[in-house]
Amino acid sequence: MLFQSYIFILLFFPLCLLGFWGLKRQKLLQLWLIAFSLWFYGAASPYYLLLLLGSIAWNYAFFRAIERGIGRVTERVSGSAMERAEYGMERDSSRKRLLLGIGIAGNLALLCFFKYFNAISAGWSQMKGLEDPILQLALPLGISFFTFQQIGFLADAYKGEVGACSLREYVLFVSFFPYVSSGPIVNAQEMLPQYRQIGRQRLDWAKFSGGLYLFALGLSKKVLLADTFGKAVDAGYGNVAGLSGTDAWLVMLFYTLQLYFDFSGYCDMGRGIAHMLGMELPVNFDSPYKASNIIEFWKRWHITLNRFLRKYVYIPLGGNRKGTTRMYLNLFIVFLVSGIWHGAGWNFVLWGALHGALYLVTRAWQRRQPWQQCAADVHVHSGTKKSGVFSAVQHVLCVALTFLFLNFTWMLFRSANLSQAGEFIGRLIGGGFAAPSVQITETFNLEEFWYVIKILHLDRLPGSELYLCFGFLAVALWLVFFARNAGEREKSFEPNGKTMFVTAFLMIWCVVSLSGVSSFLYYRF
Repeated sequence: MLFQSYIFILLFFPLCLLGFWGLKRQKLLQLWLIAFSLWFYGAASPYYLLLLLGSIAWNYAFFRAIERGIGRVTERVSGSAMERAEYGMERDSSRKRLLLGIGIAGNLALLCFFKYFNAISAGWSQMKGLEDPILQLALPLGISFFTFQQIGFLADAYKGEVGACSLREYVLFVSFFPYVSSGPIVNAQEMLPQYRQIGRQRLDWAKFSGGLYLFALGLSKKVLLADTFGKAVDAGYGNVAGLSGTDAWLVMLFYTLQLYFDFSGYCDMGRGIAHMLGMELPVNFDSPYKASNIIEFWKRWHITLNRFLRKYVYIPLGGNRKGTTRMYLNLFIVFLVSGIWHGAGWNFVLWGALHGALYLVTRAWQRRQPWQQCAADVHVHSGTKKSGVFSAVQHVLCVALTFLFLNFTWMLFRSANLSQAGEFIGRLIGGGFAAPSVQITETFNLEEFWYVIKILHLDRLPGSELYLCFGFLAVALWLVFFARNAGEREKSFEPNGKTMFVTAFLMIWCVVSLSGVSSFLYYRF
């Protein structure tokens, strides 16, 4: 099921809210949310639901086995060192490590099977000279997200950071519908305490209205911006060979904007839904395209994935504890893992490698140039107008170069394979300059805007076919680089006539535009 669908907005979520705030008993409320979460996830296919439930059963069984091992060790800690040795604490620790290893291996095997089976099948068929792959499997919804989340849960349980967790709480933790299909990747420490408060809190109308406002902003990002840019991107990638250089640069930029508004819009909607249910989800985006370097970007983009990779990949590999060379190697491995996690294809590996390489270069430069400060710091320390202008120009240039790099690497992300990426690069470099093609610009001619242009006879003016295209682009770039993000807007939200009008207007506009809406991009990952 999609957040941006009639069934979700007009039936599913209103029923969920009525039951949630109408029922009182905690266990019943948790079961209520579980039922709606399984309905949400299984709406696309019962096959997906069975797979999710099987994954939950596997991981909960290993969690309980690890938990029992921790309990035995805890009972023996009170004795002397010799007594602890006699009771075989080392054996229990080895057993726990074995359980953790098998549990994680099972998760990774499931993830790798579904993520990479199609690529292996296609390669095998090509080797055999077959035109079509022997078999192709549909990628289960959100499998990358709920698999990573459960791996983190098992690792935290092994370290004794989880504590007791009932089956009911665990099912809700994994399947909770605001994040099950596209994140954020949450951990037990931030969600289980909230699930245990269900039924004890009263409806906070200020938080509820703020959540509705945030949901409307996220829905607008997806329906009005991401999907509009997406139509132009699909048109461009559907005919890469026919793109001019201008078209190629625009399509690359459009995809960069589509991806951001699509994914951040999903996360805004998820956080808004959680707020309406009296809960809080972690922030996943913090104006990432405002970053002045790649390190800052990864502190702002997909924050919970970055947090997961740092805690469960980078630190276990040794982090920065084994010298500078090993630290750089560990960081590069993290980015390769991120690329492989996102998809099966050498284009994703190259995407991760390029991000990793620039991250290492930036990290090394910052370590060798400790005197380098950001533009704001230079301005503060110097206090001169000249240095203030220089630092501002320097900052703008750094943001622009970082954004250009992101555009190029997202192009790899969007390409079907390296061959298409190479063809696209060829159009970027050698496609020549020309006016944007009609196949690209006409995708922005939404009826509600084009009708106004017709009424005002603006279509008779030269270049009128570009008005909406560059109008959308200007609005998107303003939102990305200059406006407050959705999270910042919600923090300052006040339920008054103005904000209620904006919320209602956006919701109505989006609802009447839902018929041609696509699924979220990160459903594919």
